[in-house]
Amino acid sequence: MKRLVQRANTEIITLSELTEDYTQPELLRLKVSENVMKKPLDIGSFAYAIRGKNLRAQDDRGNPVVISSFIPSRREMIKVLLGSFIGLRDTSVVGIFTNTAWFIDWLNANGYKDIFVSEGEAQLAFRDYTAYLNERILHGNMKPLTASNYQTSAARLLELLYPKHSHYIAAGAVAITRERGSEMMDAEHVDVYRDVCLTLARQGREFVLSNKPYPAVMDFGSYEVVVFPSTVGAITPFRKASPTYNAVERRISTVDEYLYSRKKLGLKKKHRSQAAKDLDDARRTFAASNEDERHWHRVEVARLAAKAYASLFLMITGASMSEFAQFTFKDALDVEQSPIKKELVSIKFRARGKVTRYNIGRSYGLVVLREYLELRSWILNGAESELLFFSIPLAGRREGKDGFTPLKSTSMKTFYTGIKGVYLDPNVSHFSPRKIRKQKSNTMHFSRVAARDVATAMNHGVSINISTYSDPAPSQLEAELSLFWRSVKHAADLVRDRSESGGAKVSVASGHCAEFEKPTPIPSSGGALSVPSCTTQLGCLYCKNYMCHGDEEDLHKLMSLQYVINAVRNMSADEQHAENLFRELSLRIEFVIEALEEQSSSVKEIVRKLRKSVFDNGELTLFWEKRLSRYERMGVVF
Repeated sequence: MKRLVQRANTEIITLSELTEDYTQPELLRLKVSENVMKKPLDIGSFAYAIRGKNLRAQDDRGNPVVISSFIPSRREMIKVLLGSFIGLRDTSVVGIFTNTAWFIDWLNANGYKDIFVSEGEAQLAFRDYTAYLNERILHGNMKPLTASNYQTSAARLLELLYPKHSHYIAAGAVAITRERGSEMMDAEHVDVYRDVCLTLARQGREFVLSNKPYPAVMDFGSYEVVVFPSTVGAITPFRKASPTYNAVERRISTVDEYLYSRKKLGLKKKHRSQAAKDLDDARRTFAASNEDERHWHRVEVARLAAKAYASLFLMITGASMSEFAQFTFKDALDVEQSPIKKELVSIKFRARGKVTRYNIGRSYGLVVLREYLELRSWILNGAESELLFFSIPLAGRREGKDGFTPLKSTSMKTFYTGIKGVYLDPNVSHFSPRKIRKQKSNTMHFSRVAARDVATAMNHGVSINISTYSDPAPSQLEAELSLFWRSVKHAADLVRDRSESGGAKVSVASGHCAEFEKPTPIPSSGGALSVPSCTTQLGCLYCKNYMCHGDEEDLHKLMSLQYVINAVRNMSADEQHAENLFRELSLRIEFVIEALEEQSSSVKEIVRKLRKSVFDNGELTLFWEKRLSRYERMGVVF
């Protein structure tokens, strides 16, 4: 059998040394910032058709390889790949390297030892690799977004190797469509997650700043979590309690309580002497934690509170993690001290270095910022960091590689896994930074903020906002559809034939009114246009007194109104905003017309004739003709 061995004499280079010429790239390992990746990237191992992995994740000697599987032609591939890293950020280099390594391993496993003998073989390999990725998606082993990134990296390598014909090679396979955005959280889960973060942040901060005695008691409204100074000391309704502690009486358990609890939990039986020793150790730890204001567990409480504050700021700003990690302490001080400045600034590298500004407001956001700055000062304890938020080392580690480092993209995920089932109901799903951005965007859309304004607030384009950050949660869709169909049903009930409606009715621009100047809201109606009003022509259709007769007069009014609002929808400069405002109204009008059509064949004939005269020939009622002319003069419709 061929043996996997470590290569001797490998050379570690940095990103600043990429421009040099290397005659043996198979021996190179690339070192990026330790904050991004602790071990060097073994790019030289790409030159071997058989490469393995070290048994220990901490082993930084590089990938073991079969020396005899070395392929000289792959040296050029490594060189061009290294050249493509010039000028990129460390995180981008690691991402491209990881995705390319996946492609190289697939090539090795499928017999493409020289990478590609010809351009035709390159296209065949790319096509088969795409099929492999699609198969993993089909079986649920990979998400479309991940597969798309892998495919993109493979196409990028082809472009480096075949710059003149890479487009034709990549065209041999259909691009994998990535799912834009992420699943929306239910509003109830959002409220729960926010409230838990706020409690953790404020009560954890108060506990360490005031040097309160253990056990710490955190009140979450409907439940409490009692925290003793131990890795398993949080007594919560979401999991089984440690037998060491009596949460009800806020103390260490007695020997009898301890043994009884272990038996009840099905734990291994212990002698009374061993139980007494365990409890003595717990008492010493308990006493030490109350004597030392910077006890390791107090630092852990502070770390948890700081991450909770970070999560709150992600909700306030809607920033991505890469931007959030760039917020500086100086910027935060300027916001805290200035009467007008209220924005934190970062750089969006994926948008060609665009400077992004995130508003925290002068009320709630500023209060939370001031609270966090006090906690931040306690955590640093005389040390300095230019960053507003940072990764906090374990207690006692302040120097070197374990110091205060920038936040990683996984920071909020580890925060969620740390509080899930302890402080947070395990049924509440992960509220990731991407979901936070989507929630913030969708809330603004639901509040009828124009799409362009939403995109500006979120620091991206309108098209990205609509495609990725605008679809609502299932519960919100259900509520909106339920409201819409209730309104539609009520509109159908208001449809009357003139022969059946006795008494005098006031003629209005969209039909008739049963009780003029007495606007009455339709039960359960809502939205920007749904407030009934006798002074606006659109408010009639949301009034309980509105009536539409099945004759040519009222139908002509209704269709004229529909023609005008559709013209505004189609020609508005802010298309999405107009769509949000008028789409429901247009559907409501259409439903009333269809309900009238069902009354008789004569009404259906009137509708058919009016559709042609109104929508084909533009023949409107006098009122709506004048209104449309005014809109045209204003530049709303052309």
